[in-house]
Formats: sequence, structure tokens, C-alpha cells
Amino acid sequence: MKKILNYVVLFAGITFIACTDDSIISDRFYKRTHYHSRRCNGRNTIPDTVISNPETVITNLSENGTANCYVVTESGIYSFSANITGNGNAGIIDPVAFHTNEPYILPASAKLIWQDYYANGAGLIDSIALDETKSKVVFKTSETFVAGNALIAVCDDNENILWSWHIWMPEIEITSVNSAMGYDIMNVNMGALTGEPASPKSYGMLYQWGRKDPFPASATLTGTTTTVSAPLYDMQGNPVTIQNSSWSDLTDNNIVYSIRNPTVCLSNMAQYSTSKDWLKADISTNALWGNPSGNEKDSDGNYINKGTKSCYDPCPVGWRVPPADVFQNFIVANPLNMAFAVSDFNVVDVDNNGVLDINDYNYGWMFKLDENASSYFPAAARFDGRYAMLMGSVSGIWGSYWSNAPYSSTGGTSLTPLSFQTKNYDGTDGIAAMILFSGSRADAYSVRCIKE
Repeated sequence: MKKILNYVVLFAGITFIACTDDSIISDRFYKRTHYHSRRCNGRNTIPDTVISNPETVITNLSENGTANCYVVTESGIYSFSANITGNGNAGIIDPVAFHTNEPYILPASAKLIWQDYYANGAGLIDSIALDETKSKVVFKTSETFVAGNALIAVCDDNENILWSWHIWMPEIEITSVNSAMGYDIMNVNMGALTGEPASPKSYGMLYQWGRKDPFPASATLTGTTTTVSAPLYDMQGNPVTIQNSSWSDLTDNNIVYSIRNPTVCLSNMAQYSTSKDWLKADISTNALWGNPSGNEKDSDGNYINKGTKSCYDPCPVGWRVPPADVFQNFIVANPLNMAFAVSDFNVVDVDNNGVLDINDYNYGWMFKLDENASSYFPAAARFDGRYAMLMGSVSGIWGSYWSNAPYSSTGGTSLTPLSFQTKNYDGTDGIAAMILFSGSRADAYSVRCIKE
């Protein structure tokens, strides 16, 4: 029993985020908001003459719907809706608990918050602007396409952030993989540049539970206690740092602050003994990712509610955060939902020697989603929600993935459909995998989307 309890502690952790607009912030959150926002100054703009020129080819990323993430796979000029947050009206799952009951905002300007590549005077994004109607963000990539991730925001007249969007620029095509659980699962982690095993580019981004904005994982395959997130840059190549909120004060632990400060990981240290949420306990909500009753089961133990996409969902158009049972087949016939032997994992015999063992691990597992399909699930580590910092020392060793479902109605935890490790935190051997366990919402884990 001692061994099991140790693993439960190792995998317990989670976090989340939200959305806002000055004119429509509900009193519930407005009164608790401490405005300390990253401002919208210092941007390279696209001339109106370029945007309005009929010969300028501008690809509309929100033509088939709006989302908090847009995928770009080649150089060019792109646009997306600037006055609709998330996936629009459909994403307002809980008008009372959410920051607003409508998805519309009135932006005055746009800027790059960060990009994870900058070299020789150029980054991923060359310039950004609002169009003349202020209804679309228009941005131009660098002339030569470079894979990476970026975050673009729109701001109000006082240059406070109203909303931000993740621009995902992968090396590979984003497709789906069939699963025996009945879901079409994304072939890589959110924000990953490749699905190639044993590459930090496969780690992707990390998310506090319920938040839409990503935090970068380690830039190295493995790490130490001094390893931090991959470097980020502004438009001019200056460093942008992921910061942590106060460990002793909860003033900033609300949805509005999280939207206005997408580079701040929110700590739950000040309430950790009673709530694991990044939201202050008295404004905690289970609905942030669209499945507030996602932990309910029928008489046969099957999860009843699959949820729907919310305005805080980080996945691109046509995708959403998965429900609790999405990876239930990772452990073979284990009623405790945990296993400590690779032979009990539903993984590929990578070295083809007829035996499932640690030699089939390659800084992640090749998960057999069904008999004819598999996908690489890397161990991208996590942000520890107490300190709101990356646990770089477990990069390549620990992997945890989020669902859209709460673990319980109180306590600030949510269901992790899959967590695994190959070593304990102290470096000793400790192979383990768990499904359907609790995670602290203030922790930032990987997200593997499913098709809507």
C-alpha cells in the first residue's frame, strides 16, 4: 500500500485558465481582479495598404470556425476573428461561473506575446495588425517557414490583454488516429512540432487544467532541477519569461487575471492543503473545459458524460479536450487502474523481441490505441502547481495528460486519463502507469485532443 500511495502523490497535480473583456466581466470576478497585465505595446504592424490590397493573399484561419488555437503549416499572411473569443456562443457552458455570458470583445490593437524561435534577426512571426474594421487579426510569418509556437493577443484601448490565441506551426500534418475506445485522437501532443520519439520537439505545450494558454515544456530531452521551460522571445527577439504568481497570496487566482496574463502560471501554494485548484477555492468551477459532470458513471462503471468544447478549450478548430475514458485501454485488465509492470501496458514492442519491457521505452511510450494503430506519447514532465514552475528534472521520465472532467465536485482536482513514469522523483527506478486518477488543477500537463 505504501508504494501505491507514493505514486498517487507523484501524479497528483493540475491547473486551468479563462477568458475576459472589460465591458462584460461579471461582478463575481471583477471584484476579485488585481490588474497586473502584460501590455500590448511594442509590435511590428502590417500596413493597411497591404491588408486592403485585393492582390494580397490572406488565408482566413477562422473560415471554418473559431478556436483558441490555429494551425499554420507554411509561410504566408493569415487572419482570424479578433472579436470572438474561443469557439463563440457554443463555448459558454456555464454563464454564471465563467467570466462572461457572451463571447464578444472589442479589440483596439494586436501584438505578439511570445514566440519560441528567434535567430538571425527573425522569428516565427514577422508582423501583426488588426484590419480596418478591427474584427480580424492579420499576421505575416517569416519568409522562410520555421516550425514553432507563438501567442498573439488583442488589447483594449488601455493596452490590457482581452484575449490571446495560440499559433501552432508544426513540422508534420496534424491528423487523427483511431482508438479502440471509439475516439479519433490527435497524432501528437498539443503544440508538438513532430511525433518523432526521443525528441523534445515531440513534448509540445503544457496546460493548467481549464486554461487555454500554453506553457512551454523543456527544450531538452532530459533535465535537472535547474532546467526551465524552453526560451521564448518577443517580436524583437527579447526574452519573455514564464512567471509564477504569489505563493502566499491568492489575489490573482481568478479567471480574468489568467486571461490578461497568459505568461503567468498560477500557484495554488496558498490554499494547497484545502484546494488544488489554481482558481481561488470559492470561485472554483468544474465546467472550464466543458464537462462539469464528467466524473459520473453508470451502474457498469462507464463514464456517462463526454462533454462539449468550451470557450477555454485550447484545441484547434474541429478538436477538443478528451473525456475521462479516452485512454482507458492503456492498462491491460487491471481493476485498480494502475500497473507497475510494462507487461501490463498496452504498448508496442518497439525492439520487436517478443517481450514488453523498459527497452521499449524511448522517453515516452508507443501506445497501441487499437490493434491497427499506435501513437507516441512522450514524457513531457509538468509544471508543479504549488510553485508554478516546470519540473525539468523529470523531463523524459514523467508524462501526464489531461481530460475535460473533474475528479470530484470539490477539492480542485480533475481526472488524468493517463499518467506514467519510469523513475521516482529521487532518481530511483519506479515504473508505473495510472489511468483515471486525480491531478491538481494548478499543475500543467500535456493535452492530446480528440476530434469533435
